[in-house]
Amino acid sequence: MKYMLTLLVVTVTVMGAIDNTTAPVDPVILPCGPHTMKLGDVVLVQSPDYPARLTNKSSCQQNIVCQSPSANLGVNCEVFKLEDCDNERLIISDGTTSSTLCGNVKPNGVFPTNEMKLEFITKGENDSTGYNCSITCLREQTNDQLQQVV
Repeated sequence: MKYMLTLLVVTVTVMGAIDNTTAPVDPVILPCGPHTMKLGDVVLVQSPDYPARLTNKSSCQQNIVCQSPSANLGVNCEVFKLEDCDNERLIISDGTTSSTLCGNVKPNGVFPTNEMKLEFITKGENDSTGYNCSITCLREQTNDQLQQVV
């Protein structure tokens, strides 16, 4: 059985509302640096200045950890458009293995660990869109449910 990661919709109950409706909560956009998540949390990682075109030499490193040691991190990239790896790249690592990504191949799937390091590097002005990905802290997945991210 293959596990397909689906984008989670986070809702919160509006207190005191007459019809008890729920309102969507926008996921947090993570800045560069270390971040800790709880089970069920959904965050966004984006290239600098997304959705504007990448224009400056820049880099950003994000270290993401889900508090539960048995959890997995799910990745779902809505947009992923980088130039060649010489000029722009996103390196995704779980501490043991890493993948260098560029071009238009979207890194979607479930990471085998509760830790992820993302490092984005661009050498200067480019004509690419960048990336916009959601990261979800998931309950532990079985080997059958794990899907390679890249």
